[in-house]
Amino acid sequence: MDKLIIIGGATGTGKTAYAEKVASELNGEIISADSMQVYKGLDIGTAKDKNLSVPQHLIDAVEPHENFTVVDYMVRAERAVKEISSRGKTPIVCGGTGFYINSLIYELSYGNHEDGGLREQLYKHYETFGIDSLYEELVNNDPTSGEKIHKNNVRKVIRAVEVLRTTGKPYSAQGDSLKKKISNYDLIVLKVSPREKLYERLNDRVDKMFFSGLKQEVRGLLDVGVTFDMQSMQGIGYKEWQNHFFGTLTENEVCELIKKNTRNYAKRQETWFYNQYPEAQIKVF
Repeated sequence: MDKLIIIGGATGTGKTAYAEKVASELNGEIISADSMQVYKGLDIGTAKDKNLSVPQHLIDAVEPHENFTVVDYMVRAERAVKEISSRGKTPIVCGGTGFYINSLIYELSYGNHEDGGLREQLYKHYETFGIDSLYEELVNNDPTSGEKIHKNNVRKVIRAVEVLRTTGKPYSAQGDSLKKKISNYDLIVLKVSPREKLYERLNDRVDKMFFSGLKQEVRGLLDVGVTFDMQSMQGIGYKEWQNHFFGTLTENEVCELIKKNTRNYAKRQETWFYNQYPEAQIKVF
């Protein structure tokens, strides 16, 4: 694969604007690494910006009723990298979905123990709930690996749990390892400091989403047959509406829940990038 520039970081850190600036300077094009912006019709709740001065790829790529796996992403993103490079331009991957970025850097195949669907499920569990329950599963079933793998090494914890579930045997007995398929990449991680500044920015962004018609966007998706059990509606900003339309949550309670979930997600994203990619260049704003 051609050399990649990857811009990652927590939600709300300004990744898209920064990527647009870099792409303008380097005659580049952006490849999104956002698991929600890939869906058509999910615009307000994903903070999608479709009016950049440079081309974007893997934005509005699939219908909201379709499933889109990490393998689907890898295939399309790698194809986009080659196509952009063939035109003499610079491919710039931008997003905060860790397992999308991993799919471009690491081999998805792990011998006889591969289960891409399970791995994606585990990553999504981590994004939603954090690492604690997965790490507890590892410690309880494979204490040797639990001692060797730090809880913050999310990638290895998930890999070890995947091996446990698919083979019924401890990861420590497998002699299995994660292998990079590329080494020629520059990873830039954006950070807003102090964290309270990021949280204030995220709260303001959610307020603007509500003002811009987030509730109407969700209602419109439901009206065309999209349901809350579909993959597209599992993202923050969408899933919280289920207990408003089919439950007892008020609109204000939904707003506060989205703010809380967004802040928690941003914290998990920070942990992910800082611990998984120590080689990354950190840019603080």
